[in-house]
Amino acid sequence: MALITLSPFTLGAGFIFLAVIGLSIFRQASWSKTIPGPWLAKFTKLWYLWQIYRCDFHWTNINLHRERGKIVQLAPGWFSIDDPDALKIIYGHGSQWAKGEWYDSWNFGSHPDQTNLFSERNNARHSVMRRKVASMYSMSALVSYEPYVDNCIGLLQRQLAKFASERSIIDVGHWMQCYAFDVIGEITFGERFGFLDEGKDINKLIQNLDVGMSACSYFGVFTGLLPLQAIIFKLTNNEDSNYVQRFTERRVAITRSQKLDLQEDGPVYMAKKFIHAQEKGDGSKTFTDWDVKLNAGANIGAGSDTTSLSLSSVLFYIYRHPRCLERVRKELENSGLTSHSQLSFQQVQKLPYLQAAIKEALRMHPGTGLPMWRVVPEGGAIICGQYFPAGTNIGVNSWVAHRNQTVYGADADEYRPERWLEAPADEGITGDKSKAIEQSFMPFGIGARTCIGKNISLLETNKLIPILIRDYDIEFVTKDGEPERSKYMPARNRWFVKPDNLYARITRRQSSAN
Repeated sequence: MALITLSPFTLGAGFIFLAVIGLSIFRQASWSKTIPGPWLAKFTKLWYLWQIYRCDFHWTNINLHRERGKIVQLAPGWFSIDDPDALKIIYGHGSQWAKGEWYDSWNFGSHPDQTNLFSERNNARHSVMRRKVASMYSMSALVSYEPYVDNCIGLLQRQLAKFASERSIIDVGHWMQCYAFDVIGEITFGERFGFLDEGKDINKLIQNLDVGMSACSYFGVFTGLLPLQAIIFKLTNNEDSNYVQRFTERRVAITRSQKLDLQEDGPVYMAKKFIHAQEKGDGSKTFTDWDVKLNAGANIGAGSDTTSLSLSSVLFYIYRHPRCLERVRKELENSGLTSHSQLSFQQVQKLPYLQAAIKEALRMHPGTGLPMWRVVPEGGAIICGQYFPAGTNIGVNSWVAHRNQTVYGADADEYRPERWLEAPADEGITGDKSKAIEQSFMPFGIGARTCIGKNISLLETNKLIPILIRDYDIEFVTKDGEPERSKYMPARNRWFVKPDNLYARITRRQSSAN
Protein backbone atom coordinates (compact mmCIF):
# COMPACT_ATOMS: atom_id res chain seq x y z
CA MET A 1 0.00 0.00 0.00
CA ALA A 2 1.11 3.58 -0.57
CA LEU A 3 1.86 5.53 2.59
CA ILE A 4 1.97 9.32 2.84
CA THR A 5 5.14 11.13 3.84
CA LEU A 6 3.72 14.30 5.36
CA SER A 7 4.66 14.88 8.99
CA PRO A 8 2.03 13.81 11.55
CA PHE A 9 1.69 17.43 12.72
CA THR A 10 1.13 18.86 9.23
CA LEU A 11 -1.29 16.14 8.31
CA GLY A 12 -3.21 16.39 11.58
CA ALA A 13 -3.43 20.17 11.56
CA GLY A 14 -4.54 20.27 7.92
CA PHE A 15 -7.11 17.55 8.40
CA ILE A 16 -8.56 19.13 11.53
CA PHE A 17 -8.81 22.47 9.71
CA LEU A 18 -10.73 20.85 6.84
CA ALA A 19 -12.98 19.02 9.25
CA VAL A 20 -13.77 22.23 11.14
CA ILE A 21 -14.61 24.08 7.93
CA GLY A 22 -16.65 21.37 6.26
CA LEU A 23 -18.05 18.99 8.82
CA SER A 24 -18.60 20.68 12.19
CA ILE A 25 -22.36 20.47 11.95
CA PHE A 26 -23.78 20.44 15.43
CA ARG A 27 -26.39 17.76 15.89
CA GLN A 28 -27.71 15.61 18.65
CA ALA A 29 -30.18 12.76 18.73
CA SER A 30 -32.88 13.44 21.29
CA TRP A 31 -32.76 9.93 22.72
CA SER A 32 -29.07 10.32 23.71
CA LYS A 33 -29.32 13.65 25.53
CA THR A 34 -29.17 12.03 28.96
CA ILE A 35 -26.18 9.76 28.23
CA PRO A 36 -23.04 11.10 29.96
CA GLY A 37 -20.13 12.42 27.96
CA PRO A 38 -18.13 15.59 27.30
CA TRP A 39 -20.47 18.40 26.33
CA LEU A 40 -18.93 18.97 22.89
CA ALA A 41 -18.96 15.23 22.12
CA LYS A 42 -22.75 15.26 22.28
CA PHE A 43 -22.91 17.51 19.22
CA THR A 44 -19.89 16.93 16.98
CA LYS A 45 -17.19 14.40 16.14
CA LEU A 46 -14.57 17.12 16.46
CA TRP A 47 -14.09 16.37 20.16
CA TYR A 48 -13.21 12.73 19.42
CA LEU A 49 -10.98 13.70 16.51
CA TRP A 50 -9.05 16.08 18.76
CA GLN A 51 -8.59 13.36 21.38
CA ILE A 52 -7.05 11.03 18.79
CA TYR A 53 -4.74 13.82 17.67
CA ARG A 54 -3.62 14.37 21.29
CA CYS A 55 -2.32 10.77 21.37
CA ASP A 56 -3.51 10.00 24.91
CA PHE A 57 -7.09 8.89 24.41
CA HIS A 58 -6.51 5.55 26.14
CA TRP A 59 -6.12 7.40 29.46
CA THR A 60 -8.98 9.81 28.69
CA ASN A 61 -11.28 6.89 27.91
CA ILE A 62 -10.46 5.13 31.20
CA ASN A 63 -11.03 8.29 33.23
CA LEU A 64 -14.31 9.11 31.48
CA HIS A 65 -15.78 5.77 32.47
CA ARG A 66 -14.53 5.97 36.04
CA GLU A 67 -16.08 9.42 36.37
CA ARG A 68 -19.31 8.94 34.38
CA GLY A 69 -20.21 5.25 34.35
CA LYS A 70 -20.55 2.33 31.98
CA ILE A 71 -21.73 4.32 28.95
CA VAL A 72 -19.96 7.44 27.66
CA GLN A 73 -20.81 9.38 24.52
CA LEU A 74 -17.71 10.21 22.44
CA ALA A 75 -19.48 11.67 19.39
CA PRO A 76 -23.05 11.91 18.09
CA GLY A 77 -24.16 8.30 17.74
CA TRP A 78 -20.79 6.93 18.99
CA PHE A 79 -20.70 5.40 22.49
CA SER A 80 -17.92 3.79 24.53
CA ILE A 81 -18.87 0.90 26.84
CA ASP A 82 -17.21 -0.37 30.02
CA ASP A 83 -19.06 -3.54 30.96
CA PRO A 84 -17.74 -7.14 30.72
CA ASP A 85 -21.27 -8.44 30.13
CA ALA A 86 -21.47 -6.40 26.93
CA LEU A 87 -18.40 -7.98 25.35
CA LYS A 88 -20.13 -11.20 24.30
CA ILE A 89 -23.13 -9.32 22.89
CA ILE A 90 -21.01 -6.96 20.80
CA TYR A 91 -18.04 -9.13 19.81
CA GLY A 92 -18.97 -12.74 20.55
CA HIS A 93 -18.73 -15.47 17.92
CA GLY A 94 -21.95 -15.45 15.94
CA SER A 95 -22.64 -11.80 16.77
CA GLN A 96 -24.50 -9.89 14.04
CA TRP A 97 -22.76 -6.64 14.91
CA ALA A 98 -20.71 -5.48 11.91
CA LYS A 99 -17.67 -3.23 12.14
CA GLY A 100 -18.35 0.51 12.15
CA GLU A 101 -17.62 2.97 9.34
CA TRP A 102 -14.35 4.00 11.05
CA TYR A 103 -12.76 0.94 9.39
CA ASP A 104 -13.55 2.18 5.86
CA SER A 105 -10.47 4.39 5.90
CA TRP A 106 -8.25 1.29 6.16
CA ASN A 107 -9.10 -0.01 2.68
CA PHE A 108 -6.14 0.15 0.29
CA GLY A 109 -7.41 -1.66 -2.79
CA SER A 110 -8.26 0.09 -6.06
CA HIS A 111 -11.74 -1.46 -6.04
CA PRO A 112 -14.37 -1.28 -3.23
CA ASP A 113 -14.41 -5.08 -3.03
CA GLN A 114 -10.66 -5.21 -2.39
CA THR A 115 -10.90 -5.01 1.37
CA ASN A 116 -8.63 -6.70 3.88
CA LEU A 117 -9.17 -8.76 7.02
CA PHE A 118 -8.98 -5.64 9.16
CA SER A 119 -11.15 -3.30 7.09
CA GLU A 120 -13.82 -5.73 5.84
CA ARG A 121 -17.01 -4.77 7.68
CA ASN A 122 -19.32 -7.52 6.45
CA ASN A 123 -19.08 -10.48 8.82
CA ALA A 124 -19.91 -13.12 6.20
CA ARG A 125 -17.29 -11.84 3.76
CA HIS A 126 -14.75 -11.57 6.55
CA SER A 127 -15.38 -15.18 7.52
CA VAL A 128 -14.69 -16.33 3.94
CA MET A 129 -11.50 -14.26 3.76
CA ARG A 130 -10.26 -15.57 7.10
CA ARG A 131 -10.92 -19.23 6.29
CA LYS A 132 -8.57 -18.98 3.31
CA VAL A 133 -5.56 -18.31 5.51
CA ALA A 134 -6.47 -19.30 9.07
CA SER A 135 -4.53 -22.59 9.03
CA MET A 136 -1.36 -20.76 7.98
CA TYR A 137 -1.49 -18.65 11.16
CA SER A 138 -2.19 -21.45 13.62
CA MET A 139 0.40 -21.92 16.34
CA SER A 140 1.18 -25.43 15.14
CA ALA A 141 2.05 -24.00 11.71
CA LEU A 142 4.00 -21.05 13.05
CA VAL A 143 6.37 -22.96 15.29
CA SER A 144 8.01 -24.22 12.09
CA TYR A 145 9.21 -20.64 11.59
CA GLU A 146 11.38 -20.70 14.72
CA PRO A 147 14.63 -20.83 12.69
CA TYR A 148 13.67 -17.48 11.12
CA VAL A 149 13.08 -16.01 14.57
CA ASP A 150 16.33 -17.48 15.93
CA ASN A 151 18.26 -15.90 13.08
CA CYS A 152 16.91 -12.43 13.92
CA ILE A 153 17.47 -12.92 17.64
CA GLY A 154 21.11 -13.69 16.90
CA LEU A 155 21.45 -10.47 14.90
CA LEU A 156 19.78 -8.44 17.66
CA GLN A 157 22.05 -10.00 20.29
CA ARG A 158 25.11 -8.84 18.37
CA GLN A 159 23.81 -5.30 18.36
CA LEU A 160 22.93 -5.43 22.06
CA ALA A 161 26.36 -6.83 22.92
CA LYS A 162 27.91 -3.79 21.26
CA PHE A 163 25.61 -1.40 23.11
CA ALA A 164 26.32 -3.18 26.39
CA SER A 165 30.08 -2.91 25.96
CA GLU A 166 29.74 0.82 25.28
CA ARG A 167 27.08 1.33 27.96
CA SER A 168 25.07 3.13 25.30
CA ILE A 169 21.58 4.51 25.74
CA ILE A 170 19.28 3.06 23.09
CA ASP A 171 15.68 3.55 21.99
CA VAL A 172 14.17 0.22 23.05
CA GLY A 173 10.97 0.74 21.05
CA HIS A 174 12.95 1.35 17.87
CA TRP A 175 15.12 -1.76 18.25
CA MET A 176 12.12 -3.91 19.07
CA GLN A 177 10.52 -2.69 15.85
CA CYS A 178 13.70 -3.45 13.91
CA TYR A 179 13.53 -7.00 15.27
CA ALA A 180 9.81 -7.34 14.52
CA PHE A 181 10.21 -6.03 10.96
CA ASP A 182 13.03 -8.40 10.11
CA VAL A 183 11.27 -11.40 11.65
CA ILE A 184 8.04 -10.75 9.76
CA GLY A 185 10.08 -10.26 6.58
CA GLU A 186 11.65 -13.68 7.00
CA ILE A 187 8.40 -15.41 7.98
CA THR A 188 6.47 -13.87 5.10
CA PHE A 189 9.05 -13.73 2.31
CA GLY A 190 12.09 -15.70 3.49
CA GLU A 191 14.07 -12.44 3.37
CA ARG A 192 14.84 -9.80 6.00
CA PHE A 193 14.42 -6.09 5.35
CA GLY A 194 17.78 -5.38 6.98
CA PHE A 195 16.70 -3.27 9.96
CA LEU A 196 18.87 -5.24 12.39
CA ASP A 197 22.07 -4.64 10.44
CA GLU A 198 22.41 -0.99 11.43
CA GLY A 199 19.16 -0.03 13.09
CA LYS A 200 18.30 2.38 10.28
CA ASP A 201 14.76 3.05 9.12
CA ILE A 202 14.92 1.31 5.74
CA ASN A 203 13.35 3.56 3.07
CA LYS A 204 11.57 5.45 5.88
CA LEU A 205 9.32 2.42 6.32
CA ILE A 206 8.73 2.97 10.05
CA GLN A 207 8.05 6.67 9.56
CA ASN A 208 5.69 6.18 6.63
CA LEU A 209 3.83 3.36 8.35
CA ASP A 210 3.33 5.51 11.43
CA VAL A 211 2.07 8.54 9.49
CA GLY A 212 -0.13 6.48 7.18
CA MET A 213 -1.85 4.74 10.07
CA SER A 214 -2.37 8.08 11.81
CA ALA A 215 -4.08 9.34 8.66
CA CYS A 216 -6.39 6.33 8.60
CA SER A 217 -7.38 6.97 12.24
CA TYR A 218 -8.26 10.59 11.45
CA PHE A 219 -10.18 9.95 8.25
CA GLY A 220 -12.09 7.09 9.88
CA VAL A 221 -13.83 9.62 12.11
CA PHE A 222 -15.02 11.69 9.14
CA THR A 223 -15.59 9.10 6.42
CA GLY A 224 -17.15 11.77 4.21
CA LEU A 225 -13.58 12.90 3.56
CA LEU A 226 -12.34 9.55 2.30
CA PRO A 227 -12.08 10.88 -1.29
CA LEU A 228 -9.65 13.46 0.11
CA GLN A 229 -7.67 10.65 1.74
CA ALA A 230 -7.35 8.93 -1.63
CA ILE A 231 -6.15 12.17 -3.25
CA ILE A 232 -3.55 12.77 -0.52
CA PHE A 233 -2.25 9.21 -0.79
CA LYS A 234 -1.99 9.58 -4.57
CA LEU A 235 -0.24 12.97 -4.43
CA THR A 236 2.30 11.81 -1.86
CA ASN A 237 2.98 8.53 -3.62
CA ASN A 238 6.76 8.11 -4.08
CA GLU A 239 9.52 5.52 -3.99
CA ASP A 240 9.64 5.39 -0.18
CA SER A 241 5.88 5.18 0.29
CA ASN A 242 5.74 2.33 -2.25
CA TYR A 243 8.54 0.38 -0.62
CA VAL A 244 6.39 -2.36 0.97
CA GLN A 245 4.42 -2.77 -2.25
CA ARG A 246 7.59 -3.07 -4.35
CA PHE A 247 9.23 -5.45 -1.85
CA THR A 248 6.09 -7.61 -1.81
CA GLU A 249 5.77 -7.71 -5.59
CA ARG A 250 9.46 -8.59 -6.01
CA ARG A 251 9.39 -11.40 -3.48
CA VAL A 252 6.09 -12.79 -4.82
CA ALA A 253 7.54 -12.78 -8.36
CA ILE A 254 10.68 -14.58 -7.16
CA THR A 255 8.59 -17.14 -5.30
CA ARG A 256 6.40 -17.79 -8.34
CA SER A 257 9.53 -18.52 -10.38
CA GLN A 258 10.69 -21.17 -7.92
CA LYS A 259 9.56 -24.73 -7.42
CA LEU A 260 6.79 -24.77 -4.83
CA ASP A 261 8.01 -27.65 -2.71
CA LEU A 262 6.25 -27.41 0.65
CA GLN A 263 7.99 -30.59 1.82
CA GLU A 264 11.47 -29.10 1.56
CA ASP A 265 13.88 -29.26 4.49
CA GLY A 266 13.61 -26.30 6.85
CA PRO A 267 10.85 -23.71 7.23
CA VAL A 268 8.66 -22.70 4.29
CA TYR A 269 7.91 -18.99 4.29
CA MET A 270 4.32 -17.83 4.15
CA ALA A 271 4.22 -16.26 0.67
CA LYS A 272 5.14 -19.66 -0.76
CA LYS A 273 2.14 -21.16 1.03
CA PHE A 274 -0.14 -18.40 -0.30
CA ILE A 275 0.97 -19.05 -3.87
CA HIS A 276 0.67 -22.81 -3.41
CA ALA A 277 -2.92 -22.29 -2.17
CA GLN A 278 -3.65 -20.19 -5.25
CA GLU A 279 -2.28 -22.76 -7.67
CA LYS A 280 -4.03 -25.60 -5.85
CA GLY A 281 -7.41 -23.84 -6.21
CA ASP A 282 -9.24 -25.35 -3.25
CA GLY A 283 -12.92 -24.57 -3.93
CA SER A 284 -14.27 -21.81 -1.69
CA LYS A 285 -10.73 -21.11 -0.47
CA THR A 286 -9.53 -20.13 -3.96
CA PHE A 287 -6.79 -17.52 -3.82
CA THR A 288 -6.63 -14.66 -6.30
CA ASP A 289 -3.60 -12.53 -7.14
CA TRP A 290 -5.10 -9.91 -4.83
CA ASP A 291 -5.31 -12.42 -1.97
CA VAL A 292 -1.62 -13.27 -2.32
CA LYS A 293 -0.52 -9.64 -2.49
CA LEU A 294 -2.94 -8.55 0.23
CA ASN A 295 -2.07 -11.18 2.83
CA ALA A 296 1.67 -10.95 2.26
CA GLY A 297 1.66 -7.14 2.44
CA ALA A 298 -0.71 -7.05 5.41
CA ASN A 299 1.71 -9.15 7.45
CA ILE A 300 4.26 -6.36 7.12
CA GLY A 301 1.91 -3.46 7.79
CA ALA A 302 0.27 -4.97 10.86
CA GLY A 303 2.94 -7.36 12.08
CA SER A 304 5.64 -4.92 13.16
CA ASP A 305 3.83 -2.31 15.26
CA THR A 306 1.80 -4.68 17.41
CA THR A 307 4.69 -7.01 18.15
CA SER A 308 7.24 -4.29 18.80
CA LEU A 309 5.02 -2.39 21.23
CA SER A 310 4.13 -5.63 23.03
CA LEU A 311 7.82 -6.53 23.37
CA SER A 312 8.58 -3.04 24.67
CA SER A 313 5.78 -3.27 27.20
CA VAL A 314 6.88 -6.68 28.51
CA LEU A 315 10.46 -5.48 28.96
CA PHE A 316 9.37 -2.22 30.59
CA TYR A 317 7.08 -3.75 33.19
CA ILE A 318 9.26 -6.72 34.10
CA TYR A 319 12.42 -4.63 34.48
CA ARG A 320 10.61 -1.85 36.34
CA HIS A 321 9.48 -4.40 38.92
CA PRO A 322 12.66 -6.00 40.36
CA ARG A 323 10.68 -8.55 42.38
CA CYS A 324 9.07 -9.86 39.19
CA LEU A 325 12.36 -9.77 37.29
CA GLU A 326 14.07 -11.82 39.98
CA ARG A 327 11.26 -14.38 40.01
CA VAL A 328 11.40 -14.78 36.21
CA ARG A 329 15.16 -15.27 36.36
CA LYS A 330 14.82 -17.79 39.16
CA GLU A 331 12.26 -19.71 37.14
CA LEU A 332 14.63 -19.77 34.16
CA GLU A 333 17.47 -21.03 36.33
CA ASN A 334 15.35 -23.75 37.90
CA SER A 335 14.20 -24.89 34.48
CA GLY A 336 17.78 -25.55 33.40
CA LEU A 337 17.41 -23.34 30.32
CA THR A 338 20.02 -20.75 31.25
CA SER A 339 22.75 -22.64 29.42
CA HIS A 340 20.81 -22.81 26.15
CA SER A 341 21.89 -20.42 23.39
CA GLN A 342 18.34 -20.41 22.03
CA LEU A 343 15.05 -21.34 23.67
CA SER A 344 12.23 -23.10 21.87
CA PHE A 345 8.69 -21.79 22.04
CA GLN A 346 7.62 -25.08 23.60
CA GLN A 347 10.19 -24.73 26.39
CA VAL A 348 9.15 -21.18 27.21
CA GLN A 349 5.47 -22.12 27.32
CA LYS A 350 6.29 -24.34 30.33
CA LEU A 351 7.42 -21.37 32.46
CA PRO A 352 4.22 -20.32 34.25
CA TYR A 353 5.48 -17.16 35.96
CA LEU A 354 7.09 -15.83 32.79
CA GLN A 355 3.83 -16.48 30.94
CA ALA A 356 1.93 -14.59 33.65
CA ALA A 357 4.43 -11.71 33.48
CA ILE A 358 3.99 -11.45 29.70
CA LYS A 359 0.22 -11.65 29.98
CA GLU A 360 0.10 -8.99 32.68
CA ALA A 361 2.23 -6.63 30.56
CA LEU A 362 -0.20 -7.09 27.68
CA ARG A 363 -3.05 -6.33 30.06
CA MET A 364 -1.32 -3.18 31.26
CA HIS A 365 -0.48 -2.09 27.73
CA PRO A 366 -2.65 -3.65 25.00
CA GLY A 367 -1.78 -2.81 21.41
CA THR A 368 -4.77 -0.66 20.41
CA GLY A 369 -6.06 2.35 22.31
CA LEU A 370 -9.31 3.36 20.60
CA PRO A 371 -12.71 1.66 20.88
CA MET A 372 -13.25 -1.23 18.47
CA TRP A 373 -16.35 0.17 16.80
CA ARG A 374 -19.33 -2.01 15.93
CA VAL A 375 -22.76 -1.07 14.52
CA VAL A 376 -25.97 -1.97 16.33
CA PRO A 377 -27.89 -4.36 14.03
CA GLU A 378 -31.48 -4.12 12.86
CA GLY A 379 -33.94 -4.05 15.72
CA GLY A 380 -31.62 -2.17 18.05
CA ALA A 381 -30.03 -3.49 21.24
CA ILE A 382 -30.08 -2.95 24.98
CA ILE A 383 -26.62 -2.49 26.48
CA CYS A 384 -26.12 -1.68 30.17
CA GLY A 385 -29.86 -1.08 30.45
CA GLN A 386 -29.84 1.54 27.69
CA TYR A 387 -31.61 1.04 24.37
CA PHE A 388 -29.53 1.86 21.29
CA PRO A 389 -31.25 2.06 17.88
CA ALA A 390 -29.91 0.27 14.80
CA GLY A 391 -26.98 2.03 13.17
CA THR A 392 -25.51 3.34 16.43
CA ASN A 393 -21.74 2.94 16.81
CA ILE A 394 -20.82 1.08 20.00
CA GLY A 395 -17.27 0.21 21.02
CA VAL A 396 -15.12 -1.16 23.84
CA ASN A 397 -11.55 0.05 24.26
CA SER A 398 -9.21 -2.75 25.36
CA TRP A 399 -7.50 -0.27 27.72
CA VAL A 400 -10.83 0.35 29.43
CA ALA A 401 -11.68 -3.37 29.64
CA HIS A 402 -8.23 -4.18 31.07
CA ARG A 403 -8.52 -1.53 33.80
CA ASN A 404 -12.02 -2.47 34.91
CA GLN A 405 -11.73 -2.66 38.71
CA THR A 406 -14.79 -4.87 39.08
CA VAL A 407 -13.09 -7.50 36.94
CA TYR A 408 -9.41 -7.08 37.81
CA GLY A 409 -9.75 -5.73 41.33
CA ALA A 410 -8.90 -2.52 43.13
CA ASP A 411 -5.29 -2.95 41.97
CA ALA A 412 -6.23 -3.03 38.28
CA ASP A 413 -3.82 -0.14 37.63
CA GLU A 414 -0.90 -2.11 39.09
CA TYR A 415 1.40 -4.56 37.38
CA ARG A 416 0.92 -7.82 39.28
CA PRO A 417 1.53 -11.05 37.31
CA GLU A 418 0.33 -13.18 40.22
CA ARG A 419 -3.29 -12.33 39.37
CA TRP A 420 -3.05 -14.81 36.46
CA LEU A 421 -1.78 -17.62 38.70
CA GLU A 422 -4.23 -17.34 41.56
CA ALA A 423 -6.57 -20.28 41.86
CA PRO A 424 -10.27 -19.40 42.16
CA ALA A 425 -10.15 -20.05 45.92
CA ASP A 426 -7.17 -17.74 46.43
CA GLU A 427 -7.56 -14.10 47.41
CA GLY A 428 -11.32 -14.54 47.65
CA ILE A 429 -11.64 -15.01 43.89
CA THR A 430 -14.70 -16.94 42.76
CA GLY A 431 -14.75 -19.22 39.76
CA ASP A 432 -16.84 -16.66 37.88
CA LYS A 433 -14.32 -13.95 38.75
CA SER A 434 -11.42 -16.03 37.48
CA LYS A 435 -13.32 -16.66 34.25
CA ALA A 436 -14.14 -12.97 33.90
CA ILE A 437 -10.53 -11.82 33.89
CA GLU A 438 -9.84 -14.18 30.99
CA GLN A 439 -12.94 -13.16 29.07
CA SER A 440 -12.13 -9.47 29.46
CA PHE A 441 -8.54 -9.96 28.28
CA MET A 442 -8.34 -8.67 24.71
CA PRO A 443 -4.84 -7.45 23.76
CA PHE A 444 -5.26 -8.84 20.24
CA GLY A 445 -8.95 -8.07 19.87
CA ILE A 446 -11.80 -10.40 20.71
CA GLY A 447 -14.21 -12.85 19.13
CA ALA A 448 -14.24 -13.65 15.43
CA ARG A 449 -12.22 -10.52 14.68
CA THR A 450 -9.27 -11.44 16.90
CA CYS A 451 -6.05 -10.45 15.13
CA ILE A 452 -5.04 -13.29 12.83
CA GLY A 453 -1.38 -12.51 13.49
CA LYS A 454 -1.73 -13.03 17.24
CA ASN A 455 0.31 -16.24 17.20
CA ILE A 456 3.15 -14.64 15.23
CA SER A 457 3.41 -11.93 17.86
CA LEU A 458 3.34 -14.45 20.72
CA LEU A 459 5.98 -16.58 19.01
CA GLU A 460 8.34 -13.61 18.61
CA THR A 461 7.72 -12.46 22.17
CA ASN A 462 8.18 -15.83 23.83
CA LYS A 463 11.37 -16.49 21.90
CA LEU A 464 13.07 -13.17 22.61
CA ILE A 465 12.02 -12.05 26.11
CA PRO A 466 13.58 -14.88 28.18
CA ILE A 467 16.90 -14.52 26.35
CA LEU A 468 17.06 -10.78 27.06
CA ILE A 469 16.09 -11.31 30.70
CA ARG A 470 18.69 -14.05 31.06
CA ASP A 471 21.57 -12.15 29.45
CA TYR A 472 21.04 -8.42 30.06
CA ASP A 473 20.27 -5.85 32.70
CA ILE A 474 18.12 -3.03 31.32
CA GLU A 475 17.77 0.32 33.09
CA PHE A 476 15.06 2.54 31.63
CA VAL A 477 16.15 6.17 31.50
CA THR A 478 15.25 9.49 29.91
CA LYS A 479 17.00 10.65 26.76
CA ASP A 480 19.45 12.52 29.01
CA GLY A 481 20.29 9.39 30.98
CA GLU A 482 18.26 10.19 34.10
CA PRO A 483 16.19 7.36 35.64
CA GLU A 484 12.77 6.97 34.04
CA ARG A 485 10.20 7.88 36.71
CA SER A 486 7.01 7.12 34.81
CA LYS A 487 4.90 4.37 36.33
CA TYR A 488 3.57 3.42 32.92
CA MET A 489 5.40 2.96 29.65
CA PRO A 490 5.61 6.30 27.78
CA ALA A 491 3.51 5.95 24.64
CA ARG A 492 1.49 7.78 21.99
CA ASN A 493 -1.85 6.56 20.72
CA ARG A 494 -3.27 7.01 17.27
CA TRP A 495 -4.77 3.49 17.22
CA PHE A 496 -1.64 1.50 18.06
CA VAL A 497 -0.30 2.69 21.42
CA LYS A 498 3.37 2.82 20.45
CA PRO A 499 6.28 3.44 22.83
CA ASP A 500 7.41 7.04 22.78
CA ASN A 501 11.06 7.87 23.57
CA LEU A 502 11.54 4.61 25.47
CA TYR A 503 15.23 4.83 26.28
CA ALA A 504 17.33 2.39 28.27
CA ARG A 505 20.93 1.57 29.16
CA ILE A 506 21.87 -2.04 28.41
CA THR A 507 24.54 -3.94 30.35
CA ARG A 508 25.64 -7.55 30.17
CA ARG A 509 24.79 -9.68 33.19
CA GLN A 510 27.85 -11.06 34.95
CA SER A 511 26.06 -14.33 35.60
CA SER A 512 25.07 -14.77 31.96
CA ALA A 513 26.12 -18.07 30.51
CA ASN A 514 26.85 -16.51 27.12
